[in-house]
Amino acid sequence: METDKSIEKIEADGRLLAIVIRSTFNGPGLNFITPNEFPFQLGLHNRPAGTHIPPHKHKPFKELRNLPVQEFFFIENGRIEFSIYKDHEIAKRVTLTKGDMILLNCPHEMKFLEDSKTAELKQGPYRGKDAEKEYF
Repeated sequence: METDKSIEKIEADGRLLAIVIRSTFNGPGLNFITPNEFPFQLGLHNRPAGTHIPPHKHKPFKELRNLPVQEFFFIENGRIEFSIYKDHEIAKRVTLTKGDMILLNCPHEMKFLEDSKTAELKQGPYRGKDAEKEYF
């Protein structure tokens, strides 16, 4: 999976800043894209009809502290340019289109290049607009 061109890991100074998953990703079975230590664990299923996962639930964590806040975007349609930052400097710019996904582990900027529809997932609980972001 690491050599799959449809997955791009954006790094700077040995730190994983973002993971881009293109719509062309087609790894069989279940593929976890994220490192074990990431607060978000991103797994992609590509399973044949008839696959069955028995009923289950996930055990809650007893205590979570000082986790980095990560965000995940799925581009349903449109075109968006993401600027990936390391500290206050742009490390890379990447453009995502229909079906692409990105998991962000760093400061970032977004420019909507076309009318776009996305799904965003980030950690909660929501702390309020003033407490959520720090602009620079």
